[in-house]
Amino acid sequence: MNVEDVEQRLANYVWYHVIEIAPGVHTPGDSAFVAGQRKVLRAMREIDFRGKRVLDIGCRDGLYSFEAERLGAASVVGIDNDLSRGAVELLIPLFRSCIEMRQLNLLDLTPTLLGTFDVVLFPGVLYHLRYPFSALRNVSGVLAEGGLLLLETAIFADTNRHALLYCPTGRENPYEPTSVTFFNLKGLRDSLSSLGLRPEREEVEFKRKARFWSRRKRIDRVVMTCRKQGSLRDPDLVRYWDGVHALHSRGYESTDT
Repeated sequence: MNVEDVEQRLANYVWYHVIEIAPGVHTPGDSAFVAGQRKVLRAMREIDFRGKRVLDIGCRDGLYSFEAERLGAASVVGIDNDLSRGAVELLIPLFRSCIEMRQLNLLDLTPTLLGTFDVVLFPGVLYHLRYPFSALRNVSGVLAEGGLLLLETAIFADTNRHALLYCPTGRENPYEPTSVTFFNLKGLRDSLSSLGLRPEREEVEFKRKARFWSRRKRIDRVVMTCRKQGSLRDPDLVRYWDGVHALHSRGYESTDT
């Protein structure tokens, strides 16, 4: 397929990511998000993908999936509840890629369904979710012991003295209507750690003068790399959170480290 044919076919699809197809030829995605996506790509290059099994959650057009494959991943699975036809019908064949893309909701994700992964990519999704703890629980569940989670999300900017989750709706939302879950940085770190995901690296993007500024609330962004360490998890406490415990009848003594 020559470049002219590709350019004509690009117009048949709706694109979110800006992905280079050939020198000077890109998918016509939303350029407003490119700067933030570059931070995720830069963090990906700090990870050794060689021979790894990778999951890309909310993969859309596959920007991060294709990058993981280029960085040497042995296999890449991308999931999205609104799968990109352009990625499946045009980009994967064009790149001769072995990426598997599946239409799947994160809340339906289980190890039984897809197995476990050495690296999970989870950018630009968490702050859109009304059930963030269920989502993080599922993410932890499909990450192999010792594996890495690369998370990018919007966060509520405050003093971080307390672990908080800000859930605005309607006119109180300082961001945009589909964004409903903003951990502060401490809340995000602590919640991840409670699920066996220890933060190892983070880069915070401060938006003091950005368009998502309000006098009362500020939303920043963070790119965070976490390692799965099950030893951090208290099995009794996890069973309590999952509603399958018997702690009231036999008592509880924390083993959380």
